[in-house]
Amino acid sequence: MSFTEQEAIDKKEGRVMHRGITHGKAILAGFVIAGALVLALPLPSQAQEKSFAGKSQSHADPHYLDNKHDLRIRLDVKWELSMSPYVDADHIKVTVRDGVVTLKGSVEDQSAFDAATSNAIEGGAKKVINLLTIENR
Repeated sequence: MSFTEQEAIDKKEGRVMHRGITHGKAILAGFVIAGALVLALPLPSQAQEKSFAGKSQSHADPHYLDNKHDLRIRLDVKWELSMSPYVDADHIKVTVRDGVVTLKGSVEDQSAFDAATSNAIEGGAKKVINLLTIENR
């Protein structure tokens, strides 16, 4: 069987093989992009403290663990909302500050509104501020 006959069989059966110079260019482009990303990232010794609203995020900051806890609560609340059969989490924004969860966005009906609040509490919220609106979709 010749090379072109095998290539025709591969295409017919859905096996697309990249042969020739194009494949080499794609690999080279991938290495160039990866190299640019590595050069763009700072070394750990060059890393500077990040701040959010003027607050330090270093381990020496007494609020560091609180902020970390808020992130965990946010992720847990988003997980609870996404797993709920009653709530469409795509239309809900979740923010957390000192364990207090704020829900913004829209839901389909009152039961989804109530379920979103319950999901936020299940996710670890100390308190829930529900600013959701009810919209018919």
